[in-house]
Amino acid sequence: MFNKIKKYSWLAAVMAFTFILSACTGGAAAEPTQDPDMVFTQVAETVMVSMTQTAEAAPPTPTSEPTATQLPAMPPTATVDPNQPTATLLPTQPFGPTPTTQLYGDVAKYNTQSPMDGKVFLPSEIFEFHICLGNIGSTDWTTEYYLEYIDGQKLWGDTSKFLVGETVEPNGKWCFDLPSIAPDQAGDYITRWWFKNKNDEKIYGGEVYFHYFVSQ
Repeated sequence: MFNKIKKYSWLAAVMAFTFILSACTGGAAAEPTQDPDMVFTQVAETVMVSMTQTAEAAPPTPTSEPTATQLPAMPPTATVDPNQPTATLLPTQPFGPTPTTQLYGDVAKYNTQSPMDGKVFLPSEIFEFHICLGNIGSTDWTTEYYLEYIDGQKLWGDTSKFLVGETVEPNGKWCFDLPSIAPDQAGDYITRWWFKNKNDEKIYGGEVYFHYFVSQ
């Protein structure tokens, strides 16, 4: 704004000077009268030349350079120690009990027993042999299913067969409680039994045996 006011003031001063000069020389010998439009044009050209020279002489306004954006500092990278043992990933264990595989037909699975193998009895000691079998097949065990003596030492006189007391559905179990008496002679003994169906057929997985000792 200041530069524009300065330029117009300069133009006004030149024009005033020109008119004063004309007036002062009015009484002298008459010279050819100049066209006012021509005088104004000459003055304007003079002013434009002066403005152009002034603009060329003025240093250009410096243009600000774009500043680089500073990036956030990266965290240091952890150095791997080759001597440091690495953790081994273990397979994930499923929660809860493992489901029992369901098989087709008559199938039994040993569950538990008491006493356990290796038990030592006194001669002629009376005890109860507790054995449980699970039904992992697809058929019901009726009261016609039974546990039968096969070989080895008998547990209770001439008794060789014990029946299931009630129907056992798949995924159920039945426990036999066999009255027993230890032999009157010291030694180690094995008694073998087998679980059978109503057709007197051995059931897969239904073998039962008990290994025990009699002290002197």
